[in-house]
Amino acid sequence: MNALNRLLAPLAAEFAGNARLRWGVWLILGIVLFYFVLSRSERVVAVHEEYAAEAERLMKAETLLERRDWPELLEAERKTHRELTAVFWQAETEGLAQAKLQAALNGVVEGLRLLDAQVRPGLSRPVPDLPGIWRVQIRLDAQYRPGVELRLIHAVATYSKKLIVDHLDLYRRRRQDSRLALSLSAYFVGVEAERG
Repeated sequence: MNALNRLLAPLAAEFAGNARLRWGVWLILGIVLFYFVLSRSERVVAVHEEYAAEAERLMKAETLLERRDWPELLEAERKTHRELTAVFWQAETEGLAQAKLQAALNGVVEGLRLLDAQVRPGLSRPVPDLPGIWRVQIRLDAQYRPGVELRLIHAVATYSKKLIVDHLDLYRRRRQDSRLALSLSAYFVGVEAERG
């Protein structure tokens, strides 16, 4: 205890004799107290906002529970589901999806008189945050006669199922050698990942 008193005695004397030191210490204590109050108030505001959001969700849930038109809502949801399912392509596996998309592309280019046409599969991957939906891609490289590219775009746009043109390059090497590179995508429902 004596050692502590000997250590604190000069500090107490300096604190009692120096007005600037006292003001500085009180100022530091005030800043720390202000910071403590401010940080507490920010937490209180955050907790209050979280509480208000939860209370609003609870009120919406209670309102939904009071509704009596659930059968009509269910039927409307089923109709929407059927309509959305009709827009998407259907396939059980990634390979079937690629084959269906390749058959569709062959149907699109049929009669367009493309030369040296090469159809290759592109990327196939599940769509993030949409379980059971896959984006399947296919590529076409071919030689064509000028004017055919517009008929090709029209055939893709008017195809019975939704096809998405990811990329279309048209280029000419020589006067009579025009080539095109086309990448198409389609969204498939029901594709199971193939196990390898």
